[in-house]
Amino acid sequence: MGLTRDHIVWAYRILLDRDPENEDVILPKMRGYQNTRDLRNDIVTSEEYQEKNRDYAQMNDHNLVIKEIEPGLRLAIDLADHAIGLNILRGRFELNEIEFVRRTLKPGQHVVDAGAHIGLFAMHMAAAVGPSGSVHCFEPFEANAACLELAIAENRFERRVILERAAVGAMHGTGQLIFAPATLNSGGAFIGAPGASVPAGHETLPVRLIALDEYPLPRPISFIKIDVEGAEPQALRGAARLLREDRPVILSEVHPSQLKLVSGITPAAFIAQIAELGYRCHLLGAGVPGAEVTDVQTSGVESVVFVPR
Repeated sequence: MGLTRDHIVWAYRILLDRDPENEDVILPKMRGYQNTRDLRNDIVTSEEYQEKNRDYAQMNDHNLVIKEIEPGLRLAIDLADHAIGLNILRGRFELNEIEFVRRTLKPGQHVVDAGAHIGLFAMHMAAAVGPSGSVHCFEPFEANAACLELAIAENRFERRVILERAAVGAMHGTGQLIFAPATLNSGGAFIGAPGASVPAGHETLPVRLIALDEYPLPRPISFIKIDVEGAEPQALRGAARLLREDRPVILSEVHPSQLKLVSGITPAAFIAQIAELGYRCHLLGAGVPGAEVTDVQTSGVESVVFVPR
């Protein structure tokens, strides 16, 4: 069951001792969250909640730790990142997707991590491709990029992992990164469409955009993992030549509401776009591609694999 207006209003009253400011605050939360748990996490990690509930919000303070995610493989995690960091720390974040990476990548391959966040996938990818391979990471949000840079150093992967503090897009240029500074979810920043309004409680920051077709990647590229909060169609449009020539396997997130917000298209239209480049789309299950699909209908997020025909 989706969230109603009453869910939002009463969450504000109980957790923040006030009503929401206006309908512009209520409607995005109704559309953007799958359940009351997601809504609660959003509110209790907000700056306002921290100020009003200092005794309960001490875990919201930024505190970097080094976590061994596999024997000999380390990651820098901010304990204040409740949505992603703590789940990585507890060993329960995107296990299905990590298993697919382990099964798919081979030593010596050159791969791309678009939307690399703090480097969970990048570190696993770097371990899989070994010293003769490479991982090119693209991450525009500085707090995440700093953690990723630390992980690269911790694992001594400087020669095989290349970090670009930039977002991937349809063409080289500058984009508008939209993020909520008062929310401790470092994975929620997204590239705004040109002329798009900025949601309440969000800020913007100019960031570099890089088209993969125009970037000096080592070839061939064998694998692309992409999670760019709804900008996947634009990023892969900027890699159309690479996809036609190298035929990499693509692990992608499909988030219907973000696709509509950022790229203005449906999951079916996104899948059709990549199909035109000669790919089949499969749902990901148990670490392997499952049923072939031409659409994804979910209120949440689905992981898919694009496999060249």
